[in-house]
Amino acid sequence: MADIHPLAAIRYPRSDQTSLVSPPYDVLSAQDKRKYLAGDPHNIVAIDLPHAPARQAGPKELYDDAARIFQNWLSTGVLRRDPAPALYAYQQTYQYNGARYQRRGLFCRVRLEPLNTTGTIHPHEQTFSAPKEDRLMLMRATRANLSPVFGLFDDPGNRVTGSLFAAAANRNPATTAKLPAQDGHSQVVSDLWSVPDAAAIAAVQELFQYKHIYIADGHHRYTTCLLWRRELAAQNGGSLPAEHPANFALFILVAMHDPGLIVLPTHRVAANLRGFSCAALLAASAGRLRRLPGGWTGARLGELEKKLPEFGLHAMGIYDPARDEAMAVQPTQPDPLAALEPNAALDGKSAAWRQLDTAILQHFLFESILAPHFTAAQPLHWAFPHEAREVTELCRSGEFQAGFLLQPTPLDAVRELGNAHELMPQKSTFFYPKPATGMVINPLW
Repeated sequence: MADIHPLAAIRYPRSDQTSLVSPPYDVLSAQDKRKYLAGDPHNIVAIDLPHAPARQAGPKELYDDAARIFQNWLSTGVLRRDPAPALYAYQQTYQYNGARYQRRGLFCRVRLEPLNTTGTIHPHEQTFSAPKEDRLMLMRATRANLSPVFGLFDDPGNRVTGSLFAAAANRNPATTAKLPAQDGHSQVVSDLWSVPDAAAIAAVQELFQYKHIYIADGHHRYTTCLLWRRELAAQNGGSLPAEHPANFALFILVAMHDPGLIVLPTHRVAANLRGFSCAALLAASAGRLRRLPGGWTGARLGELEKKLPEFGLHAMGIYDPARDEAMAVQPTQPDPLAALEPNAALDGKSAAWRQLDTAILQHFLFESILAPHFTAAQPLHWAFPHEAREVTELCRSGEFQAGFLLQPTPLDAVRELGNAHELMPQKSTFFYPKPATGMVINPLW
């Protein structure tokens, strides 16, 4: 079972925290940091983003400065620790494609487990190694979880969040914050309630018996917690007391069946291609790709993105900015990766893994069709935009020669592959919206 616990969180005491919170550190640039601090010098980015962008570790003094700011804010009352342990009910209200959603979850501590085949905490995709050192240096300096790991769990009746929110019923949220939505026009409203009631906490813990947790976002944060625990244990004779704070990580947990949980696609744009065009790609595929009806331009990639699910399994969008031409394609075989064997990268992969669009794009389209025919002297390089308009903008910038639109990865695949201990390719999922950073901080002392 997943072992969840309350925490006496460190929080801003203000009820309106719009100027104090931020999106997660890994989506922010140095310019973003300056913008948030210009709005309020006490914004959480002053601590949580010592080095931007956080793709690798920065100089040690930056993390030491973040720790000094953290301690100063605690001593002066900018941040305060709650008097008693609690679970924190968390609700995000947002709009997407004209529809209004509410996603509910809870902040809590989760006992750390190794990410192996016998545990109840499962990663779902591969990660990059460099960002882990940045998070580890920050954890060493601050001794706190400044932002949560985002986890999912099975709960068809939404009994967990239903129980917790019932305990918070008829109370105004303790804190509210608004952050810009992905479309740049609307807002994501985050509301938080503290639930210190022992009976309510025990009820939620009981409901979590026999449940597994699937890491949706925050793989780097979780593995950093494992590394930090290992360091502390080594300094203390090889082990830590069972209830030592370093044995736990801060999570926000959301049920997979929550009506406000949506998964958006992560598209690709590719650089270092030569001679690329939609017609040339089809020719290079040698009949392994079929062109689907219709044609689009860069300005209409949003329409193509919405059309892809109607075309069915593995339908993808291809954009050539040089000719401002886009098309929809689909592999001619239902299991296109099977034809690539023998391939060391595909050895042992399950049928469910081979059906991932991100796996098909990487190994079938990129490595088998594109790379042999279109790559220049430099290796193929790509970026990962989330919106169709970003694909158009990046391709038209001149840096990228092609854009690739994908359908969202199904939630069932996250569960199925997690249970099978198979990792998806990097950037396979985008759970929207991101949780706000700064509303709940977990001290590790």
